Amino acid sequence: MENEMDHEMIVKRLAELMPPTDELSRITAIFKALGDPTRARIIYALAVSKLSVGELATGLALTQSNVSHQLTVLKQLKLVVGTRNGRNVHYQLADKHIISIFQQVAAHAEEADNQVE
Repeated sequence: MENEMDHEMIVKRLAELMPPTDELSRITAIFKALGDPTRARIIYALAVSKLSVGELATGLALTQSNVSHQLTVLKQLKLVVGTRNGRNVHYQLADKHIISIFQQVAAHAEEADNQVE
């Protein structure tokens, strides 16, 4: 009987702690976007410096069209922002949280690789 009550309390508490559906949708959209290797490379590049589409294309050996498409996805999710400088737009990460996510995942992956089964 005691275990059943504990279980019911835990389930009720879980429901209270779960973010609303629209927030979960935004979170999963960000993870989906960051899960693309090309977008991940762009994020890493922008963690180093503000860059234009041309600079990203050259530095990552991608077409400008591909970079522009990927930046559109990242901008829509508010992961990157662009600043116009004359005819060029230079992109940068919207905030430090974005690269922090990658660093935490990399640390986790390294720990997982070093665990002995």
